[in-house]
Amino acid sequence: MSALQEERSAETRRRLLDATVACLFERGYAGTTTTEIASRAGVSRGAQLHHFPKKDELVVSALEHVFELRLSEMSAAIAEPPPGNREHRVAVLIDAMWPMFKGPTFYAWLELVVASRTDPALNDAVRAASERFGHGFELGLRAILDWPADREIELQDLIGVVFGQLESLALERVLLDGEIDPPEFVRALETTKRVCAAMVRDLDQPTAGERNE
Repeated sequence: MSALQEERSAETRRRLLDATVACLFERGYAGTTTTEIASRAGVSRGAQLHHFPKKDELVVSALEHVFELRLSEMSAAIAEPPPGNREHRVAVLIDAMWPMFKGPTFYAWLELVVASRTDPALNDAVRAASERFGHGFELGLRAILDWPADREIELQDLIGVVFGQLESLALERVLLDGEIDPPEFVRALETTKRVCAAMVRDLDQPTAGERNE
């Protein structure tokens, strides 16, 4: 295959994957059909079938695409580490991440999570992709906060708090109208920042084992 053909093939795949994510966001998993995807991507059914013969293959590939987009969004959000101490940096990070949890990529992922509950093959793919995304996020967080190598448990605790709260709020937003966060969401985000600030503040304190030495 020539370089031009490879470029065209890659572009076709990208358009199909983008169209799949858009369909998942706007129509849900049940309403995402290969015919609709091909139409949105502006490619023929034959071209779609050439790249992805089955819906499952296309959806799983789109899942990987979703997480690549989310990691790219996160990388862009923290491309330049903010100034200040860890407490300030973690607050900036939460502010940068929250829009990601309100956008199409999160809700496309959510559709696949729900669908995977009764689809073992999709469940495996969702879990594997989620683990890869989690690893990528962990690397980014470790860098932006200059995380001490001997505080792995605390790092996992912090990740659990950040993701747990942002995902919980994102799920609640499904029931809301409008783009503006209601006051209770603003308070919840501020509370999350305070909790996380306290967690990173403790990094400068000795561990229980160190105090007992």
